[in-house]
Amino acid sequence: IERKESAGIVKFEGGGLDNPFWIAAARLLIEIPYAASLKDRRRVVRSLTDGARCRFAASASDLGPDGTHKTAELGFAFCGSSSAELRERMANLEKFLCQREEEGEFEIMRFSPEVFSHGDISDRQDK
Repeated sequence: IERKESAGIVKFEGGGLDNPFWIAAARLLIEIPYAASLKDRRRVVRSLTDGARCRFAASASDLGPDGTHKTAELGFAFCGSSSAELRERMANLEKFLCQREEEGEFEIMRFSPEVFSHGDISDRQDK
């Protein structure tokens, strides 16, 4: 395995690292109409991120915006060896979020999933 570093990006070449590596990421924008405080917002956000982590082994994060209690943007991510597997996991996450939306605590304004290969990211960084 050869390690190359350029402009702060470390890249490893050779050594059997040619297996496909897929990444799924999604951004979720929600409105929380009944939140009266940041504490209410945090409760809804924590419920969604913890649920995604526990049910789907997803990485989940609150992306902001800071200081507002009526909206939230969340990020979710998975990785795996098959794009089909990740598309299915992302569809299951979306179904979970829609089921939670029906409980009435929040409204989904936008759900934007993407699935791409690790090579796609490396190629973008090289340019």
